Amino acid sequence: MNPLRKWWKVVLLAAALVAAAQIAASVLVRTHRLHNYLSARLEKAFGRPVQVKHFNIEMLPTPRVYASGVTVSEDPAFGYEYFLRAEHLAASLRWTGIFRGRFELGTLSLSQPSLTLVRNQQGRWNLEDWLPPAKHVAEQDAHAPVYGPDRAPAIANRLEKIEFDDGRIDFKGGEVKEPFALTQVNGSVEQVSPGRWKLTMEAQPWRSGVTLQSTGTMRVRGDIAGTSARLQPASFTVRWDSVSLADLFRLLRGKDYGVRGTFALEGGAKSGAPASGAVAVDANTAIPGDSFVAGDWSFALKASAARIHRWDLSERDDNPGLTATVQGRWNVALGKLSAENVVVESPVSNIHATAEIRSASTPFLRVNLDSVGIQAGDVLAWYRAFRPVVADGITADEFFSGSLALQGWPLKLEAMDLSTLGGRVNIRGMDNAVAVGPGRAVLDQSTLVVNPIRLSISHAAVAGGRFARNGTTTGNRGPEKNPDDVGVGLIHNFAEHAGELDVQGQVADVKVVLDVAAAFGYTMNRGWDLTGPARANLRREWPSSSRSNWNGEIDVSGAKLAAAGLNQPVLLQQARLVWVNGRKRAQIFRADGFGATWSGNILEDDPASPLRDGAWLAILNADHLDAGELDRWVGPRSRPGWLERLLPSLLGGKAKAASGSELVRTLNVAGELRVDEFTIEKLKLQHVRLQGALHDLQLNIADGQTQWAGGIVRARMAATFLPRPRYDVEARLTGVDLAQLPVAPSVLSRLGGVASGTLRLKTTGVGRDELLQKLSGTGDVHVTNLEFRGWDMNASVADGEAHAGVSRWPAGDGDFSIANRTVALVDVRLDGGAQVTLIDGTVSFSRDANLSVETRRPVRNTGALEGQVLKIVGPLERPRVTRARIAPRQPAD
Repeated sequence: MNPLRKWWKVVLLAAALVAAAQIAASVLVRTHRLHNYLSARLEKAFGRPVQVKHFNIEMLPTPRVYASGVTVSEDPAFGYEYFLRAEHLAASLRWTGIFRGRFELGTLSLSQPSLTLVRNQQGRWNLEDWLPPAKHVAEQDAHAPVYGPDRAPAIANRLEKIEFDDGRIDFKGGEVKEPFALTQVNGSVEQVSPGRWKLTMEAQPWRSGVTLQSTGTMRVRGDIAGTSARLQPASFTVRWDSVSLADLFRLLRGKDYGVRGTFALEGGAKSGAPASGAVAVDANTAIPGDSFVAGDWSFALKASAARIHRWDLSERDDNPGLTATVQGRWNVALGKLSAENVVVESPVSNIHATAEIRSASTPFLRVNLDSVGIQAGDVLAWYRAFRPVVADGITADEFFSGSLALQGWPLKLEAMDLSTLGGRVNIRGMDNAVAVGPGRAVLDQSTLVVNPIRLSISHAAVAGGRFARNGTTTGNRGPEKNPDDVGVGLIHNFAEHAGELDVQGQVADVKVVLDVAAAFGYTMNRGWDLTGPARANLRREWPSSSRSNWNGEIDVSGAKLAAAGLNQPVLLQQARLVWVNGRKRAQIFRADGFGATWSGNILEDDPASPLRDGAWLAILNADHLDAGELDRWVGPRSRPGWLERLLPSLLGGKAKAASGSELVRTLNVAGELRVDEFTIEKLKLQHVRLQGALHDLQLNIADGQTQWAGGIVRARMAATFLPRPRYDVEARLTGVDLAQLPVAPSVLSRLGGVASGTLRLKTTGVGRDELLQKLSGTGDVHVTNLEFRGWDMNASVADGEAHAGVSRWPAGDGDFSIANRTVALVDVRLDGGAQVTLIDGTVSFSRDANLSVETRRPVRNTGALEGQVLKIVGPLERPRVTRARIAPRQPAD
């Protein structure tokens, strides 16, 4: 009991002393004198002026100093913005210093620090003069030249370790702040020996003005030297993984290039005198540790990207990937980087190269691809990753090898020699494959020459033979000449920025070419199909003074063109598609379709053309068109939407992907159509000529002319296809011979005379029945020398019964209207000299009549008019006829 009674007093006294010290420290720390003292201690530890808002001291469990609102000033040689700022700082105090009566800081812990790293024009970093140096280094650098404003005198300190949490690092080049930064920085900097510091850090990259989603985590491990040694010698490793390619490009370039995938980077770097061993990323990327040059950094990097594809395409198992390994040296002061070993690898391809970059006053870049080996399968995978609608099951078997050399800033191709022995492209579901012949690409005195590469269609082998065009096998009679043979050659002069691409050859069936193009995502025949032989002779030139243009032609003969909405294919007996300075022209020498033989031209709009109402100009001629034959090609007429089924072939769009209105809206064509004879049931039109345009869902025939019944008909029409088709027609008829009207022969033999007039019609809908039901319009007619043989109208009206004879009227005119499938005659006046005949009433489209025929003649010596009325009611073949007398009346009545 005696020992306990003795020690409890000691313990109580110690506790009282500690409590008193804590209270005293809490009070004293708020004094101006102690605040300045602690600030001076921090300035000594950091080696730079420090400002602190508040201090606090804790004695238990260990003595610690807390500071809030800490700002470390910058060296004037690097500007006047703060060097380091932290919300909170905690520093432990060394017991050894306390026992010796000294105030010595141990580990510093920074909460939410913000560090600004600055690199001046001399290539020095503000961090170089902050970390304390080894003593021998400081002595050697005592007489080193100083750039910029005078630095503050170095303050010896014993800072051992700095820990930081949730920090941020910004970068500046001189006075310009870079858009890059590191956020969520966690780690520590610890002095492991005099002048040597161990760095452990994790951070996330960041760029201002760009939204980032997956930038991964960057981890840095290594050790560096302190002040005056420019952080050398140093050795560290970097690992950066879980990065999306989209965010990588946003970080580097500030925008999204539409590439998706993942990215990872591993690397290591050494500088200064070689240390024991070598920093290595893996077994293949060890950094050489011999023969260092002052200022050199020796590095090794391994970058890999996987699942690379275009942003709007879904991810696939066969998306390509790349792995690049680089080893070399970098001298920051001289601005020189030498990559002595560069290897780029994909699943079945590889490239071995060297590179040199100099970023002095005159930038320079040189890349030598000493060994290039590329499999066509890799090229196909890259193509599929960035091209939509590429068919599955395409395989390519071909190997390209050679070398390249690029030099300059920007890079220019200096030397090139690539070759291939040929190969084969197979497409699942097709009996044919594309055979690629051998080729070579060589750069000779700034001119790239690609010898013509032969492309041909090879056929699947069966039972020791191979398929012939008619489906039979050729047995073992030896190779036959392949009718499918296309040569592709290229020439480009880099000095003149000019060149040309030549395509020449022939194919036995264009459909095979269209199917191959569709398999590779280039569907050229949307809504149409072409079968038959073709021959091509095309050249694309790109002179330096203008944009590139195609010139040449494609000839087809005996080919069949099938289009959506057509019940039969059009036979192209002889046609040609011509390019002249990039403008396309389709020349139709002879084509059979719609029951007619066609010829003409379809070409892109020419600014000098008077018919330039559309993007395309069509001038077509047909020998004969029959409405019944047209109905067999596009019918039945009552089926709505045949125009929607036809237009995809003209527009190059997908019929299933777009409605008819959208297809019509994209059509923009103007031109002229000539037909020698056009038959519509009993109506025969001769020498029809139509000029008009179709665009923006509107058809406008500005000028139509034809010969009909011995006269001339000129017409205009405007049609709108949305929301419902609507048609407006205006026509003027001149010199129409009534004896040539399309009526029954029994009636035609009795008519005589000439008629002229105007007609205005409107209707809406689709199909014959709906169009006739909603047909309305007005018109007027003027006749001369009208004669009706076999019936004396005047005598018939007078007696109330039919009288044989001849009715003649020297002149006549009147108005009519059309509505509800009925023609209404309004005051049709026939002038017979001494007697006038007036006709009023209606005649339906079904030939039912309700007519009133009135004759008038003057009463002798009275000036009054008297007359009679003949009522005609019922079918025109057998009407009911009645008569009534009209009382005399004055002319004004």
